[in-house]
Amino acid sequence: MAKKKKNGLHIGSYVIRPLGLTLIGILLVALIVVVTLIIARSISATEPDVSAPDPTRQVITLTTTPTVEPEKTPEPSATPTPTPSPSPTPSLRTATIRSLGEIVVQQNVLNAARTETSYDFTPMFEYIGDVVGNADWTVGDVEGPMDNRPDSAYSGTDPFNTPPQIMLAMKEAGVDMLTLANGQSLDMLFEGLQQTIANCKTAEMDYIGAFASQEEFNTPKIVDINGINVGFLNYTTTLGGMEEQSKAEALTYGVATNRNTNPVEDAQALREAGADVIVAYITWGEPGVRELGDEEFQTATHLAEAGVDVLIGYHPHTVIQPRWFDVELEDGSAHRMLCLCATGNFLSDQRDRYTCNGIVFEFTIEETSTGVFEITDPVYIPTYVWRYEAEDGEGYEYRVLAVGEWLENRPEGMSDEEYDHLKTVWNDVQETMSQGNVNATLSAN
Repeated sequence: MAKKKKNGLHIGSYVIRPLGLTLIGILLVALIVVVTLIIARSISATEPDVSAPDPTRQVITLTTTPTVEPEKTPEPSATPTPTPSPSPTPSLRTATIRSLGEIVVQQNVLNAARTETSYDFTPMFEYIGDVVGNADWTVGDVEGPMDNRPDSAYSGTDPFNTPPQIMLAMKEAGVDMLTLANGQSLDMLFEGLQQTIANCKTAEMDYIGAFASQEEFNTPKIVDINGINVGFLNYTTTLGGMEEQSKAEALTYGVATNRNTNPVEDAQALREAGADVIVAYITWGEPGVRELGDEEFQTATHLAEAGVDVLIGYHPHTVIQPRWFDVELEDGSAHRMLCLCATGNFLSDQRDRYTCNGIVFEFTIEETSTGVFEITDPVYIPTYVWRYEAEDGEGYEYRVLAVGEWLENRPEGMSDEEYDHLKTVWNDVQETMSQGNVNATLSAN
């Protein structure tokens, strides 16, 4: 029986079946495709691409060269003339000055200030400190020396000698300057006066009327108060005869009196030194006298003619009416001087009517136009010395009061008698101050 012939491609003894033929066909087609791609890529690589830039050639983009214009030299512009700005108008200056009444540390007052180891006057000012210092400059007066040399005993009777601790109390209350020329200045002789000056310097308390040297005596006293140059003078017309027991220097330069000074020359020296205003303090008159005498009137007129702008009087220990003195100066110009003839007592042990009180006197220096000054707005504040028994029953305590502050509500502990006295002082001072030709304003503080 013949064998059955197998399907497929017969090559010799080999037979390639249909599946194998199919695989061979696929491989041949794939080979043809690969060969075709290789040939095509080779052809494309040999033909130049005209669209691609030739890296061997430098491509330069040409632009039109701009025409350069020659640089023009700028013509100088005209320098504008600056318009000067207006100078600011300086504000006009003012200054207020307050002056206290006399301080006489009599024996009972001295005893009240004594402590176990020293003296303390501070409590006496506790109710009045806000009044004393309520000004641009405050001036106070202590009658007699403040001499603490080891061999100098303190005394509240002639000869007077007050502990310098009172300066500390006054300074704390607002006092800026002390007047040292008064009727008791030489109670501890020339050396005591010099020690008083040294104590002022130690306490940094300004002073006038007494001097440590002839040079100081000859140097005009000017204080800058709010930019106003205020010249100060201080004289006494009496030294109680103590000048006869003192060294000659006491009257040569130690204390300014009506015998070793010339007000006209003093005022002229102050003006030449730059003083805008002159304020003078003077000890004159008689204790207890409540009117200005002829001698004091002539002295005041002489000081006004010398060019003094304000004159404050001490020594009568009572309040005496203020006055305006209108005079004609040597150059023919009119001049007005404000004069408070006497201040009364600020602190003392005097209890009689008109002596247990005084005033704090204030005036204003006003610049009305550049370099021109007037004295304006006189104000007075009635004060009262309240004395009451000490807690231990020995001696008294003292408090200075601004009367107007206590009219409606008296201080705690004030007796009816003292309260009535306080109200009497309010009326007495107003009556006295209304007698002058100065329309001074009454103030409670």
